[in-house]
Amino acid sequence: MSTVQSPRWHADLGGLTACHSTPGDEDEVARYLVASWQEAGWTVTRHGRAAVSARLRRATRGRRRTLLVCAHMDSPGFCLEAIGRQRSMAISLGKPAFEGPSCEVVLKTGEDRRWLVLQRQQAEGAPASYWLPTVPGAVRGDRLCFHGTIEWTADGRVLGPFLDNRLGCAVLCDMARRLAGARPGLEVVLGATACEEMGGFGAPVLAHAIQPDLVLCLDATYDSPAQGIRLGAGPVLTLSDASVLLGCRERDALLALAESAGVPLQTEAYNYSGTDARAFPHAGLPARVYPLLLPTTDNHTPQECAHQADVEGLLGLLSALCVGPMWRSVLALGF
Repeated sequence: MSTVQSPRWHADLGGLTACHSTPGDEDEVARYLVASWQEAGWTVTRHGRAAVSARLRRATRGRRRTLLVCAHMDSPGFCLEAIGRQRSMAISLGKPAFEGPSCEVVLKTGEDRRWLVLQRQQAEGAPASYWLPTVPGAVRGDRLCFHGTIEWTADGRVLGPFLDNRLGCAVLCDMARRLAGARPGLEVVLGATACEEMGGFGAPVLAHAIQPDLVLCLDATYDSPAQGIRLGAGPVLTLSDASVLLGCRERDALLALAESAGVPLQTEAYNYSGTDARAFPHAGLPARVYPLLLPTTDNHTPQECAHQADVEGLLGLLSALCVGPMWRSVLALGF
């Protein structure tokens, strides 16, 4: 019998994936993160319904530079729009995707859960419409999401919904434990935002509240044969998308840091989609912002796929940046 134990973030990912957390209704994930951070000895702050954050309270002289490591708590889902006698209509929140004309979903009504089948209808050239049988007691605004279960494969992959961005949240839980007994060279803040998938309302509040000097935005990205982005080859540094544009010196500084830490780091460049990274310059902060993403396939579907080697690589890179002096080379860049 094997005595090898799974990393603790495996259990976190399972617990977080079981949470029902559509845009604007992130309570369950927020409660999981708060409990995990407090158990590791961190001090938690709740920023209304926009975000949660945690920091280690240590006696220091003077102000230290602040590093914010953040992820988002929501995943795409659906919301009841109109309730009829026999069937109810739903609208999408974010960009959930599934194959075929129907998909099994979970309806959240208060504290209750109902397993149902969501039907999709789509005429040529028209947006999709969604409906399901009317459930007694359901009201407009109740949320629907995919089933929150995951599967681990023998070759190191993980399959399931919400990996964008429950993986990032699981990393935040593990980082809280890793840093609890360490002496980081910076003031480290862990943060999680609401509504990244629709509206982006949480990150600006977190940016204003923390006002960090350096930001690492954790998220998921796509495997890309054209760019050589593949699962199991390491986390991904986004050089260009709709929310960030890194210069060559910024790219080279983080690549050098990853090499020093012994962590493979992939890079990608495109000009659509984006992450919470946009919130920090929009808030007028001069903080350097690096999107560090995990490659996935079938993003936003019930069967997303990622590789645990990439998560371990991301954790190694974050640990090296927080604990050692490497952060200085990343932060020192200027004109």
